[in-house]
Amino acid sequence: MFEVVFAAHEGILRMLGVFVVSGLKFIVAPFMSINLGFTYSQTLVYTAVGGIAGVWFFYHLSHIILAIYHRYYTQKVFPYLSQTTIFRNRFATYKPKKIFTRKSRMLGVIRAKYGLPGIIILTPILLSIPFGTFLAITYYSHQRHILAYMAASVVCWTIILTTIGHLLHP
Repeated sequence: MFEVVFAAHEGILRMLGVFVVSGLKFIVAPFMSINLGFTYSQTLVYTAVGGIAGVWFFYHLSHIILAIYHRYYTQKVFPYLSQTTIFRNRFATYKPKKIFTRKSRMLGVIRAKYGLPGIIILTPILLSIPFGTFLAITYYSHQRHILAYMAASVVCWTIILTTIGHLLHP
């Protein structure tokens, strides 16, 4: 009896593991699901639902983080520091030095060359879902249907990666 209960819990835990991984680092999830022994249709469903749930969660979390940042930093911290005599001269002339790393340079190229469609297409595979969603909200929050486009990208990449994974898996 305990073996049956344990097997049921093990299946649920494996499914939840694929769900969580697909919401955080999407490119790993289909291959992880295949290695855990899920069928093609199970892999499609678990990975797509987990990725869409991750996009939805981080979409709303990004809005909250940006609202708190704009409300707190722009209204309370910066005006206070710029009015204080010690910091007035520093904030009037201080411009932080821009540091370009390989990743920031790549994001600048993607944003300048491809815009929102580039971020949406590359979010599940090249960028992680949390980071790509945050970038889309940060730079293109005025655009409508970002959530739907991101979800469609996740579904398309789910089909592509699951198909490749099942063709390559012995």
